[in-house]
Amino acid sequence: MRSAPDPLPDRKDLTPDATSNSVSLASSLMHAVSSEQGCLAGTAESAHPKASTIHRWTDAKGIIHFSDQPPDAGANDHRRIETQGLPPIVVHANGYDVNIPDDLNQNAVASAQAIERVLRGTLGIDGDPGLVLNIEFIASAKVWAERAGDPAMLDSAGTYSTRDRTIHIRLQEDLETNLVVLRHEIAHALVHERIGQLPTALNEGLASYFENIQVVGMGAQIAISDSRRRPASARIEGDGQDELIDLLTREGSTFYAPGQEQRYWRAFALIAMLMQSPSGKGALSAVLNAQRLQACVPVAAERILDAHYPGGLSEMARAWAVWLNNPPPSVLAF
Repeated sequence: MRSAPDPLPDRKDLTPDATSNSVSLASSLMHAVSSEQGCLAGTAESAHPKASTIHRWTDAKGIIHFSDQPPDAGANDHRRIETQGLPPIVVHANGYDVNIPDDLNQNAVASAQAIERVLRGTLGIDGDPGLVLNIEFIASAKVWAERAGDPAMLDSAGTYSTRDRTIHIRLQEDLETNLVVLRHEIAHALVHERIGQLPTALNEGLASYFENIQVVGMGAQIAISDSRRRPASARIEGDGQDELIDLLTREGSTFYAPGQEQRYWRAFALIAMLMQSPSGKGALSAVLNAQRLQACVPVAAERILDAHYPGGLSEMARAWAVWLNNPPPSVLAF
């Protein structure tokens, strides 16, 4: 373990608060985090093992699929696999005041399972099986005002509430916007359930990163392109270390203060850059697993990253600044 360099600031112990956190999709994505239910939601604790059937089949292109739903007629080599136990995650999605399209419901389940698999398989975030994730879609403004539960959330497109352990999504006009909001809030819910009170920049960076996940067969991919609208203020002229420390040490209202669009973009870029290399994923995993050990208090992420990233925080800041100023198009498969 490398000791942190002198420029890294001391951090005070932070206790979880009940303030609302805003999330950016043109400043309309928001989530609420409350400590009333404890630092980890713990929905898996009341789950009970049960028998289930997994369907395996091969499609016309020769791709093998596994699902808890049987295939359409004409599938090749269809087999039923009986299992006993709990899946890693159980998703319940429904419309509160509206019938949601089947494809949106299916995407909600598939996206949650895909994000869970990346956290578990790529970043080493384990957890009890049977995690229950509730998602409700709301159509009317009146019902949204009632269900959002906080006047600050009225203009938001999505929230995650730990009070009822439910993701609330304000139904949008097009499917892709709904999916972006949905995946963002799923990531927040899983961070709360599996990891704890992660530092704000990493929490929002992960949620913004997982907005891009696409389910492909039984796998998933995240495509990063230069088509995302990047604020000019997000660019970094120097080596990036001061800016990175400033980003990582902002909590709560100081992250969501004016200028938050810049911070959201920089947080997203940090996660995207780390996820593109084994050493980066290893450093990020070290932070996430350290947070699990003290779920109620955000860890000093800058010190853990300095100890685990090759070359320390200064080298990581340099790589982050390069990535941020010119995001390289890429597709990562999981």
